[in-house]
Amino acid sequence: MASTLRSPSPLLVRVSESSPRTRLKLGIYFQSQNSGGGECTVQPLDPRDQVTFQVTFMEREAKERVLKKEKHQIIIDNKLVTVFLEPTENPTEKNARPRTSSLAQSQDASGERHPNKEHIPNAVDSCVQKEKHPNPGKAYSGVQRTAYLPNNEEGIEVLRLLRRAFNQKLIFTVGESRVLGISDVITWNDIHHKTSRFGGPQKFGYPDPGYLKRVKQELKDKGIE
Repeated sequence: MASTLRSPSPLLVRVSESSPRTRLKLGIYFQSQNSGGGECTVQPLDPRDQVTFQVTFMEREAKERVLKKEKHQIIIDNKLVTVFLEPTENPTEKNARPRTSSLAQSQDASGERHPNKEHIPNAVDSCVQKEKHPNPGKAYSGVQRTAYLPNNEEGIEVLRLLRRAFNQKLIFTVGESRVLGISDVITWNDIHHKTSRFGGPQKFGYPDPGYLKRVKQELKDKGIE
């Protein structure tokens, strides 16, 4: 009788809320029909951090079924907790930028929203550092940022350039945060964003008359113009 060779297939998952019971609940969920998964093990990436876990399926097909499902949620302590997925076997990318995910709607400096077609992408998924990152194999957490631009012709031009830069994985990188003083985190990749509508340059906000000209030069330096 021929035996089937099973190759373990890992999946990185992150939960919206942590609990001492998270690991147990994830194990039950990913082995249930509700998730589409199968036999697996669940281990936290950091014992001190009960937010990010590696789920290793005994069969690759089980992981593929899980990935095909749009939304994953579990109940922990009577709370509905969202489970975010991140494959750990991504194809080799042409650069070492973090994998980007969702798009978030932008606002201009006056608070008015741009049309849906004028989005600033601003989210990065959790993942494991690749060979070209500072510490290969070490996990980093995802981030979400919102940037603001003037609602005028030049502001919309910069918005489109930033979108191109985001799609080419040029907005974020993995490294040391000078603001937080910690390493192995998502940081801006030398393309400055206005993350506040007020406070001037000192608070990363407006007014700042030279900002659009400067950011276009930063984008040009990275081949975006």
